[in-house]
Amino acid sequence: MSALDRIRSWSPRARRRREGPPPGLLPADKLAARARRDALRAGAGAAGGLSPAEHELLARRERLTERFALLQADLGGVFYEMAIRDHVVMDVLTRKAAELQRVDAGLQQLERELWVARTHRTNGAGA
Repeated sequence: MSALDRIRSWSPRARRRREGPPPGLLPADKLAARARRDALRAGAGAAGGLSPAEHELLARRERLTERFALLQADLGGVFYEMAIRDHVVMDVLTRKAAELQRVDAGLQQLERELWVARTHRTNGAGA
């Protein structure tokens, strides 16, 4: 093990990886997976009248929601690590925030597409 590896192993991030999250908290990836499972279970009961296109939109929304949560946690983690070292690099934070905004815009677009699909299904079924 090199000296640099030993120094890295002392960092708060390395310690958190070894020890895991504090009691009662879940890592973001496990939280996102749980939310996706819960949404799929809830959607399964109401999914009887959904079209294949709506199913695909819902699946895309779940993937984007998970990505959004992970990016948000990553941005917070990066800022925290910079802040504790008193060395905040705005270019890095700006790039990560821009990526988060792109995913958020994609989620908003998907919500509009879902709304249109549901409105179309409701109006088409009633006609």
